[in-house]
Amino acid sequence: MAALKSYRPDIDGMRAIAVMSVAAYHYGFAATGGFIGVDVFFVISGFLIGSLIYREALQGSFSYRTFYVRRARRIVPALLAVLAATFLAMMVVATPDGLRDFGATAVATVLSASNLELWYSINYFRPVADLNPLLMTWSLGVEEQFYLLAPLVLMLLPRLRRSGRMIAMAGLIVVSLGLAVWGVRNEPQAAFFLLPGRVWELAAGVLLGMRDIERTRGNAPPRGAGIGTELRAVAGLVLIVVPVFAYDRFTPFPGLVAVPPVLGTVLLLDTHQSIINRRLLSAPVMRFVGLISYSLYLWHWPLISVTRLVLVHEPSLSLRLVLLAVSVALAWASYRWIEQPFRRSRAPASTTLWRFAAAMGLVAVATGSAYVLHGYPQRWPGGFVASADTTRLADPCLALHGAKPHLSDKCYPKGADRRLVALVGDSHAAALAPGIRAVAARGGMGVAQLTRSSCPFLVGVSRRVPKQPKQMADCAGFDRRVMKILQEDPRIGTVIIAGAWRAGDMREVFYAPTSGPDAPPGVLLQRGLSGAVRALQRHGKRVLIVRDVPFIEFLPVKQMAACVNPLRAALNGIVGGEGCGFVAGDEMEADAPALAVLERVARDTGAQLVDPHEALCGAHGCRIALHGRLLYRDQQHLTPAGARIASAVFATPLGLSSAEDGAVAGPLVGAAGAH
Repeated sequence: MAALKSYRPDIDGMRAIAVMSVAAYHYGFAATGGFIGVDVFFVISGFLIGSLIYREALQGSFSYRTFYVRRARRIVPALLAVLAATFLAMMVVATPDGLRDFGATAVATVLSASNLELWYSINYFRPVADLNPLLMTWSLGVEEQFYLLAPLVLMLLPRLRRSGRMIAMAGLIVVSLGLAVWGVRNEPQAAFFLLPGRVWELAAGVLLGMRDIERTRGNAPPRGAGIGTELRAVAGLVLIVVPVFAYDRFTPFPGLVAVPPVLGTVLLLDTHQSIINRRLLSAPVMRFVGLISYSLYLWHWPLISVTRLVLVHEPSLSLRLVLLAVSVALAWASYRWIEQPFRRSRAPASTTLWRFAAAMGLVAVATGSAYVLHGYPQRWPGGFVASADTTRLADPCLALHGAKPHLSDKCYPKGADRRLVALVGDSHAAALAPGIRAVAARGGMGVAQLTRSSCPFLVGVSRRVPKQPKQMADCAGFDRRVMKILQEDPRIGTVIIAGAWRAGDMREVFYAPTSGPDAPPGVLLQRGLSGAVRALQRHGKRVLIVRDVPFIEFLPVKQMAACVNPLRAALNGIVGGEGCGFVAGDEMEADAPALAVLERVARDTGAQLVDPHEALCGAHGCRIALHGRLLYRDQQHLTPAGARIASAVFATPLGLSSAEDGAVAGPLVGAAGAH
C-alpha cells in the first residue's frame, strides 16, 4: 500500500518516454512509431488512478464527487488554457472552414468527447486531422470516458472473491483486446478513436495495481531487486522503445501490435527496484520531462499544427526544433503557474466543481461560436470565402465505401432517346463531372456518372487498402455492376474512364489482382485497364482514357489563404500575390509511370487518351486558382470551377467545335501573378 501512496520518480521517467515519443512523431523526427506513447500513458493512468479507485472501493470510501474534483484539478486548468490560447491564434490565422472545425472539436473536448467528434468527422475528403490543433485531445476523451465507467466496475469487484476480481478484470482485457483486433480489420478508424478498443490498455494498468493492492492486503513480502527483476525491466524498455522506431503510420493499430508497448509499460511499472527504473527512469532530466508531460502533451501539438496550417510548405527542421523548445517552455510555465496552484487548491469540492463548470461552459460557448457562426467568415475577403466553400461540396453521385452505383436521374439520366456519355472511375473521375456535364450539355448529351471513391474502373484488378480490408472486394463488385450497366444501355455511346492512376503504386494503396496472377503495379494497371476498355469496345462503346490531373504537394487552399491574409503572406514570404494562382513543376508529384501505362493501353486498344494537363498547365506551371476561384478542393480533387476548366479538353473528343473548346481554355494564358 505504501508503494502506491508514495511518489515513484521512475513513473515520471516513463511519462517522459511517452511524451517525447509522441512529440518526436508529431514533429517529424525519427520516431515513426512514436504514437505508441499514448498507449504508455493509458497504462500508467490505469495503474495510478485505477489503483486509487480500487483501494477506496475496498475501504468503502470512494466518492464520485471527490474523485472528479481531483480529476478536474489535474486535467481542466491546463486544458482550458490551451483551448483559449489556441482559439485566439486560430481567430487570427485560420480560414472559416478551419476555425469551424476547430470550434466543433473544442466543444467536444470540453465535453470529453473529442475522440467521438474526430471519429465521426474524419471522412474521405477529410482523411486526416493533422491541421486540427486539437487532434491530441482524442486520448483525453478516451480516458475520461473510461473513468466514467471504471468506478462502477471497480466498486462491484469487492463483492467477488479475490481470485474472481482478478479474473473479471483479465476477462475485460481479453474482450476489449478482441474488439481492437476485430476493429483494426473491419473498422480501423473506430478501433483507433473509440473507447471499446482502448479499454484493455487502461485496464492492464488497473489489473497490475489491483494485484499490488491484494499482495499488500495479504501481507505478501515486497519484491526486491534481482536478476529476474532486471531482465523484466530490460524487456519492458525494449518492448516500448522498439515499436517507437519500428512502427509507422501504416502499422494497423491498435490491435495485437499494441500489445508490446502495453506489456512493456506493465513490466516497467512492476520493476521499480530495477537499475533501469532507479537510474535511467529516475534521472533528473527524465523526472523533469515527466512532471511537465501533461502540459507538454497539450501544448506541443497546437504549435506544430497551427504552423503547418499557416505555412504552405512543411516547416523546416530548424523551425520544428524551435517550436519543440517553445512547447517545452510553455509546458514548464503551464506546470508551474497553472497545474500546481490548482492541484494545491484548498477550495471546497462543491465550489471547485462550480468554478470549473463555469469556466468550461465559457470556453465551450466562445469556441462553439466559431462552429455556429461558420468560422467567422467576415474575417476574410468575400471572394476567398465563396471559393473556399466549394471545397466542401458533396457529390451525390459519388458512391462511398460499400455503396452501389447511384442511379437517380441526376446521376443516371432517364429517357429512352437521350444520348449519354458515361463517366466511370473513382473520386478523381467524379471531380471532373461538373465540367464534363457542361461540355456534354453543349452537344445535347447527358452524363451517366457511375463513380465510387477509391475504386478504379478496371477488370480483374482493383486497389488493395490494408487499412480498409473490405475495400477491394466491394470495389470489384461495384465495377462489375457498372460494367453490366454500360454494356446493356444502348444510349451510352462513349465511356470516359478517369482515376487516380498513381494511387495503385504506394505502400498504403496498391494494385492487386481479383483474378489471374499477381504482377508489378504497372503491369496490373495495364492488364486491368486494357480489360475494361476491350470489354466495352466489344459492345460497341467508344472509350476515352483520362490522364489524372496534377497532384499538388501542398494544399492549394493554404497558398490562396496566404495570398489574401497579410500575416500568412508575410510568414510564407509572399509579396504582392506573386504566383498565387500557379504551382511550379517541382511542387507537383510526377505521374510518368502511370502516364506511360495509359499511353500503352491507348495505343494497344485504339482508345483515345485525353490529357487535362493541356487545359490546366502552361508556361508558368499549373493552375490552382483563376480569378480568385480555387480550382482544387484538396491536393488532388478539382472543384467545380477547376473541373469546368480541365474539361475543355473533352470538347473535341465529344464532337464539339474547336471554337467552343478555346472559349473555355483561353483564360489560362496569363501572367504568373494573376489570381
